[in-house]
Formats: sequence, C-alpha cells, structure tokens
Amino acid sequence: MAWRWLWRSLERMTESHRQQEDRTGFPDSRSKTNTNTLKLSDLPPELIILIARMLSTQSAACLSLCNRAMSQILGPNIWRCLKIQNPGIRASFLSDLSKDLPQHFVCYRCVQLHASSAVQWPRTIPKALTRCLGEEPAFVHCSQSASLLRFPHIQLAMNRHHLGPSHGFPLEAFQSAEVIESDLYGNIVLLSVDAHIVSNELLMRSQQWVLLPHNRRDELVTKRLFHHICHHIWALGKAGDNLPTLMKSRLDLLEEQGRCCTSTAQCLKCPMDFVMDAVDLGERGIAGCLTRWINLGAGLHPADPKWRSHLGKSLPREVTYEPHALGSIRSSFENRTAIPFKDFTARNIYNLLSRRERKLITRRADGFIWKLVCSDPHRWCLEHAEQSLGWVLARISQSLSSKYCQ
Repeated sequence: MAWRWLWRSLERMTESHRQQEDRTGFPDSRSKTNTNTLKLSDLPPELIILIARMLSTQSAACLSLCNRAMSQILGPNIWRCLKIQNPGIRASFLSDLSKDLPQHFVCYRCVQLHASSAVQWPRTIPKALTRCLGEEPAFVHCSQSASLLRFPHIQLAMNRHHLGPSHGFPLEAFQSAEVIESDLYGNIVLLSVDAHIVSNELLMRSQQWVLLPHNRRDELVTKRLFHHICHHIWALGKAGDNLPTLMKSRLDLLEEQGRCCTSTAQCLKCPMDFVMDAVDLGERGIAGCLTRWINLGAGLHPADPKWRSHLGKSLPREVTYEPHALGSIRSSFENRTAIPFKDFTARNIYNLLSRRERKLITRRADGFIWKLVCSDPHRWCLEHAEQSLGWVLARISQSLSSKYCQ
C-alpha cells in the first residue's frame, strides 16, 4: 500500500509539470527543474522519509550522506540505527562508502576505514605494523622468507581490479624474487612469486628452489626442506612421511632418466596445485624445486573459505570447502599469464645461479640489481635498477619535505 501511494503521488506531481509545460510551451518557472530532470531532493520531505524507511539501514545511511538537505530531512536516527546493527551491516555500509574514498579501505577487524597507505606492499618487509594489521593472521609463502600475506593485501589488490587504478595497489606488489644464502645450513634458497586475477579471484604462482652440493643430495629428503607446502600437507608429511617419499621418488626419477618432469598434484583441503621436481645443475649442484599455484579468493571478506583454508584454521561447521578439479588452478593461471611456466622456471634458475656480493647493491648486466634486505648479508631481493632509483629519490624527497616543514 505504501509503495502504491508513493507511486501515485509521483504520477500526480509529474502530470502537473506536464500540464504546465503544455499550456505555456516552457517548463514551469516555479519549479526548479522539468519533468525529464526531476531530482530526488524536489520531493516533499515526507516522501523522502518514506523512501528511507523502505531502504536497508546501510542504504539509508548512504542516502543521508548525499547532501546537507538529505541529512537534515532524515536526521540523526539513521546513525543511531546503524550504530546498533551487527558488524556485518556496518562493514557493508563502510564498503559502499569506500568506493568513493580511493585512499581508504574497510578493516573488518575493527569495522572502521583505514588509510591504504598504512598497508605496505607484501613484497616489502614493514618496519612496524598497525594494530589491526598486526593482529591479522598471515599466510607464509616459505618458512625461510620474511614476506607475509595478510587479508588486506588481497583486499586492496581486488579493490583496484574492481574500482580502478586510484584504489588499492597493483599486482606488481606481489611480484618478487628473494634469495637466502644460509651459512648454518650451507644451502641457497630462492623464492619467486607472481600473481594474476582470473575470474575475479586472485591467483598466485610461486617457486621455491633449494640448491645443495651433489654429495648432500639426500638432505632434500632427510632435512625436509620443503615441509611447508601448505598446513594440511605439512601435517600429513609429519605424520606419515609422505613428503620425504615424494621427494625421494623425484630424485630417483632424475637419476634414472636424467631429467624430472612430474605431474601436477593438489591439496584436497585448500585451493592449491603443486609440482615437486629435482634438477641437476651440473657443477653448481643439485636443486629441489617446488612450484605452487594458489587461489587466494575474491578478497571480499576474511571469512572467505578459500582464503581461510590457507591459514591452517578450521572452517565453521556451516562452511565447507569443495575440492577443486586437479590442475584447474594451474591451467587458469597459465592460460592468463604472459610468462609461460618454462620461461618462469628458466628465469628462476638464472637468478639462483647469478652472482651476488655481500654489499648493499650488486648490479647485473641485464639492468637488474641484487639488493640486501634490511642490511642482512645473507638475504637479497631482486629489483630493477630504475625502480630502486625511484624508491631512493622518493625517500630523499620525503626526508627533505619533513625537514623543511618542521
């Protein structure tokens, strides 16, 4: 009945405007606009209040923010109602609001808007974390890597995908190559990461390499250097020795055939495909390689089963994860990326064997540089020389501006 009365009122108002225009040949001079450009603010306050009552709480709050007139008509009751709602409704309102605030995003932990600048790129190691970001559970690429993924990283990348380049940060934030030379274990570890968005979900491809001398090849099995494939397979490997058996079969295959080209495997409890290989690098030694294709979800909410399953946390009883088809995540990523799997592997082998010096910057002939991470003489990250120069200039400009502004 209310909708029918509202519709008839709008019809009468439109008809009066049309009759006035027919008599004079011009729109009604007493009205602010003609029929074709009738504004919501031209309606009587009673009708606006009636419309707001028929809207959801978060939509009515957005209507109140349109202009000062709407805020005065609807009054403070909208905000009182929004305040007593559950966090999900308040987060939905903030999500709608953040679409017009490119420099902010919704924090689902405290249900507030945070500045996007508070979240550094996942390939960087932040000196300090905000309280909410520090409390967020992190996804670990590799047990020896200092790079961690948290839900706001996924959220900001998907915000740029859906809302445009003024929001979030680009996929380049996930692309990284990191090398750790351990004097304690006497090995070299490389971790390389790439990312793409496929079907509105963030997919990540990573490769972990472990290089050892030939006389220590058995350590690829006994030391369990690849134990952190995921939380579920790690648990199975710890209990049933499945992972050492898997790696030993790769080494045996390499010894028999001179090459190892294994098929794709998967985890049945999280969206991940993986391949484990062993590669003979001649005089440099023998290397184990673990490649993973991971679906990190759509970045809409931290409770997303695809994201939550990577954190080693049990899903709620009402939420179930349906295992994906074997190899589907790998094929989805490889069909989209501009760097095929073979080229990705060849590039990582080159990075693994390239020369690095224990100084701040080691330049390469291809225009890239190895840069020490946090002045650690055993850890490097690979950057392009132009990107590194831009970072230095930005830091100098920031320090000068802060100096002269004081």
